[in-house]
Amino acid sequence: MITHQLRLAAASVVSGLVGGLASFVFLRTLGWVTDTAGENAWLLLLLPLGGLLIGLVGHRWGGRASAGNRLTMSEIREFEAGVPVRMAPLVLGGTLVTHLFGGSAGREGTALQMSAGLTDGLASRVGLPTADRRLLLIPAVAAGFGSVFGVPWAGVVFALEIAPVAWTERRRVIPGCVVASLLGNAVVGWLGESHQKFPTLLSIDLGHLVVIATIAPAFGLCAWLFIRATDMVRDGCARLVNWPPLRPVLGGVLVVVATLVIGNRDYNGLSTHLLDRAFNLAEIGLGVWAIKLVLTALTVGSGFVGGEVTPLFVMGGTLGAAIGHATGQPVLALTAAGMMATFGAAVNAPIACVVMGVELFGWGAFAPVAVACVIARFCSSGRSLYHDHQVPTEAEFV
Repeated sequence: MITHQLRLAAASVVSGLVGGLASFVFLRTLGWVTDTAGENAWLLLLLPLGGLLIGLVGHRWGGRASAGNRLTMSEIREFEAGVPVRMAPLVLGGTLVTHLFGGSAGREGTALQMSAGLTDGLASRVGLPTADRRLLLIPAVAAGFGSVFGVPWAGVVFALEIAPVAWTERRRVIPGCVVASLLGNAVVGWLGESHQKFPTLLSIDLGHLVVIATIAPAFGLCAWLFIRATDMVRDGCARLVNWPPLRPVLGGVLVVVATLVIGNRDYNGLSTHLLDRAFNLAEIGLGVWAIKLVLTALTVGSGFVGGEVTPLFVMGGTLGAAIGHATGQPVLALTAAGMMATFGAAVNAPIACVVMGVELFGWGAFAPVAVACVIARFCSSGRSLYHDHQVPTEAEFV
């Protein structure tokens, strides 16, 4: 048992280094891509072509790797063939193309998939036993999540909370998750990449906490609506377009049309500037969250590559801010609570989101975020972005 733990701990060090390096490369290139997209608005018109490129590459070379985080969760639950190394370059390239041409997507999915693919690829090449490779995927998830958002302790809890295995097995990898997440986050910092900064929240009184508890079901509903909308887009594209590589083309056309109708590009890419506005107490319209939800569902549901967490942050944060402005309640607390609760409800990870809230906003955020996360989780559908869809077999892509 001691030898096994030492082997996993040593492997987790490698996973942390690999996950942190992958997140650094991704964050640095994503920053360049985001700036380029912002300076060249005409690139949006090429989004359907970008979708075709993503679709063709995924269809030809993706195989099981196209299942993304669902494949990682499937391999943690019951190890079969492992996570292909090609997942890392495919998801990196696909995410950069999505953001370059104005798709509405996030970044956590890319970091998790890169960390899992590279970690398992190295583990297989050094002859690590299958049982260890399966468990090592959990620290790999911790390294990817903790390093891409700069929240190492939330990365630990997130990986343990969403891992589809018994708690007896999760306990065995707690040291590995701590090592991998802390080291991964440190690597990103050592290499000079910084994360988005958020204000430190002050504690709120009991009356405001009751108000947040009353509003919290809206965040659970937002998470459910996003999952449902994404499913509808995915199913609709499959019915309308028989050949999978053309489905992102359809989604790209719809995103371009929607953006032109809206009249601005606030909802393309990550849209983190909308969170900046919310935390700067700028007036946020009640429909902002819904527009971000629709564009993100069109993007990821049609087959573009990227994560959903940052868009969920934006949806929940702007929803909370809008309610705060409309009701005269504490806007900052509602924005922070909305961010964490909407994401937590969408992935069934409320504890990790409470920890993340404290890391991002300080201990003053603990009570409002904890209340919102727990209530939103129970008011959502109970479904998860990472576990709901069947993982395709290699033969389906031939």
